[in-house]
Amino acid sequence: MRGDEEPLLSLSGLLRRLEYFVAVADELHLGRAARRCGVSQPTLSHQMKVLEKELGAELLSRGSRRIALTASGKALQEEAPRLLQCTYSIKARIQQAAAESRRPIRVVFSRSGHALRQREMVAEFRERNAVPVSVESGWSERNINLVRSGQADFAFVRPPVEADDLRMSVVGDVELVKLLPGGGAADRVAEEQSAGELPLIMWPRSLAPGLYDKVLDFVSHERSPQVAWEEPDYINVAAAVASGAGVSYMDRGIAEWMSLSADLRVRPLGLPEPRTDIAVVWRYDQDQELASRFVAACCRIGYADSGADRSCLVR
Repeated sequence: MRGDEEPLLSLSGLLRRLEYFVAVADELHLGRAARRCGVSQPTLSHQMKVLEKELGAELLSRGSRRIALTASGKALQEEAPRLLQCTYSIKARIQQAAAESRRPIRVVFSRSGHALRQREMVAEFRERNAVPVSVESGWSERNINLVRSGQADFAFVRPPVEADDLRMSVVGDVELVKLLPGGGAADRVAEEQSAGELPLIMWPRSLAPGLYDKVLDFVSHERSPQVAWEEPDYINVAAAVASGAGVSYMDRGIAEWMSLSADLRVRPLGLPEPRTDIAVVWRYDQDQELASRFVAACCRIGYADSGADRSCLVR
């Protein structure tokens, strides 16, 4: 078999005989064709006669020393490779689908996803669908790129995001609160607070620019939105606030989680309480039935506390 040829498939009947015929038509020698197909010469010769009977036409002109293709044989020589290639493609697609069904669904949480119930959302999907799921976490911009590149199937992001090439569904929302230093740190900065505002500490805008700008828009109703400096992630933002270096604004779930291990106070921003969205993105070529099941599971958890049957909007 030549290196640029498709391997023979374990097929029976007509397709197998077509594979044999292609070898005979290429070699015009039953012995070489038999070796190429991995069968004996008598077997190959018999299969060619069966094929001629099935098609109702003589394909080979058999001489004492050589064989040649008849007009019908030449016509089949043109058509058989196309039919076999179609068969190879169908088999490859079936095998790919089988492999896809066995591999885990790849999901990426947004940062502090556990505090935003994303772990519970995925657990709900796992329980109802009995499929393996692998998870990791990252900021919105990285998550979007992982989905775009095919390295993730679904990713949680914090809208608004620029991802018109992806499908997106909002699956929940959370309250935005103010994070303040507590205990001794609060006493140390009381004088500074009375004289003016504490510095505003945020995480880098590049990690989730849409959410960053939305938070500052909310903040502008309470104070000047100017950011004094940025820390690399929520944990370091909370540590800076706990030290008395400033204040910050973040989702209630994250803020309350941080306050469990640091001296912090969580203060609501009043009514109507500002809220930020949690969304899921996926590619347009994703299995939409699978996407619908994943989004539905996320919505059941994301809106569980609302007491209402909220349907998730998909764009």
